[in-house]
This record gives sequence, C-alpha cells and structure tokens, in this order.
Amino acid sequence: MRSMLVVPLLLLGSTLGPGVRPAWAEDDAQLARGRQAVQRMAGCHLVDYSYVETESLKPGYSRDPRVYDVNRDKSAKEWITALRLSPRHVRLQRILFLTDLAGTVRVGTEIRHQSEDWEYEAPFLYDFVAPGAWQVRDLRGSPGLWTRRVTNLDDGLRYQCAAAWRSDTAYPEWSCSNYAPVPGRETRDMSRSDYNALDRGTRIVVYAGDQRGSWLERQENVKTIHNDAGRTPLVRELGKNWYVRLPDSECSAAQAFEAPRQAFWNLLREAWDGVLDGRGPFFERTLPGQPPRFVKMFELEDEAITRDLSDPVVREATRRRILEIIQEYRAP
Repeated sequence: MRSMLVVPLLLLGSTLGPGVRPAWAEDDAQLARGRQAVQRMAGCHLVDYSYVETESLKPGYSRDPRVYDVNRDKSAKEWITALRLSPRHVRLQRILFLTDLAGTVRVGTEIRHQSEDWEYEAPFLYDFVAPGAWQVRDLRGSPGLWTRRVTNLDDGLRYQCAAAWRSDTAYPEWSCSNYAPVPGRETRDMSRSDYNALDRGTRIVVYAGDQRGSWLERQENVKTIHNDAGRTPLVRELGKNWYVRLPDSECSAAQAFEAPRQAFWNLLREAWDGVLDGRGPFFERTLPGQPPRFVKMFELEDEAITRDLSDPVVREATRRRILEIIQEYRAP
C-alpha cells in the first residue's frame, strides 16, 4: 500500500517546510537505525563484565569492596548470532564459553547464554514487578520504540524495556531503565543472598561502521530488597559489559555447539511465544527439592539433539514436553 502512495506522500511532505520530514519517514528511519544497530552487535567477542558497588543506600550496610571481574583468571567469549525473525524483530542468540589465559578452550564450558529479542513497536511487554512476577504493559500508544526482551537460560522471562535508538550521537545509542530480577552473577559468583531485585539503568552504544563491531553496555543499578513491605534500596553499583570484536574463527567452539541445537532452540522460542502472548500476567515458582527450570530444559535439549525435529510427530512431542516443564514451574 505504501508504494502506491509514494508520490502523493512525497508531494505532501514537500508542503511541510524545509527540513521537515513526514511522520512515516521518521518511523522508517527509527526502524532502520535500530535494526542495523542490533544486527551489528552480532559476531565473535571477548566479553568483559566488570561491576563495583559505589554508594551505600541502606543505613548500616557497608559496601562490598570486591570488583566483579569475569576475566580475572580466564577469558570469557561469546558467539552472538543475529536471527531476523521479521522486518521488525531481531533475536540476538548468545553462546558463552571460557578459555584459559593461553587461549585454550575449556571444554564443556559452552552454554547458551541469555538471549535478546529486539522488536520495533512491539504491542506489549512484560514488566518485572516482584520476584517471580511479571505484569503485561500495553505499548500500543507508544510508537517508535524498540523493546529489548532479555531472557534467561531457557528463554523464560527476565526483564524487558522499551526506548528509541538515538540519532544525535556519534554512534547508535539506546538507553532504558527498568526493574529486574537479581543477576545470576551475584548469586552464583559473588554468593549474595541479601537482596533479590535490581533497578537497572542501561545504556548501549554500538561502535561499528558498516560491519559488525565492538559494543558497550553500561549499567547504573540499585540493588534492591523486595518484600511484602515494598522496595528498600540497598546499594548503588556501576558496571559495564564490554564486547570486543574478535575474528569469527576464535568462536569456532561455540559455532560447533550451536549447529546441532538450533532446531530445538527455535522450537523452545516458539513454545514460549505461545505462552507469553500478552493476554495476562506470568508468575513462576521455586519447587522445593527440584533443580531450577533451566536444568530440566537443558536435559530435554540433550535428548532432542539426538532426535529428528523435522519429523512432525517428534516435534510435537518435544513441544509438549517443553510446555509441561514451563507449566510445572508456573505459579497459579
């Protein structure tokens, strides 16, 4: 339809005055800018995660003097694939693995890390509102935004945020603030259990020309205690995730890990899309004596890669297993 109206709309645009672009042209520019920036984040990267607490916000709390440095005694790398699911929807699929300081891959460290879905003018998103709880927010009255949905290891919800990509900076830049679950690095690597949520402030800058390149995610966060009494700020932290571009060949271990699993990952995403359809809130629970949900999903993945998911019967049976695991950990 738009192609049929190009000439009239261009003529109409010319009556708006010098330097004034019609609204649809601005929309197209934001779509193209965001899609290009997200796709340039793909490739092989050395990943530098670094976080430090800067200001105590709760009386009696003393700042943790430790600096979280993922590369202190090893190197963390990520192979990031940009999957264009539609003209307005790009998924960044990440595979994390470790090498020793000599560059030798630590066999068995390959893992499908968090994924990111970037969607232009998504109709809704899921706001994290409390541990294990997400509410749907309607975005249909907020045009021109790119929603970033960050998922956990089994594609379940972590957090989402919607903002536009800036056009007045030297490099593409996207900034957004949202509430989120406690990061895994804190509970897993830093052995923290004294807070359970995070007020996140995220700023992404993509340093790339026409090709894929390095990019930076800066964070200004507030670690938060969330309970029935509400939210209590604990401490402020600053951090960055710095993705330094490497030759694709340095991520060959991740590429080999990805290939036989892609069919299952596609099915997993499709199953979650059917669950997270925007029609209602989502609540999940911890099952006493049971492993986290992602562990069971990993076990199913290991089974699935030995089977032919192009067979409709096998595919449907695997889909049912995925949905059963999601439902098992879903709270009423």
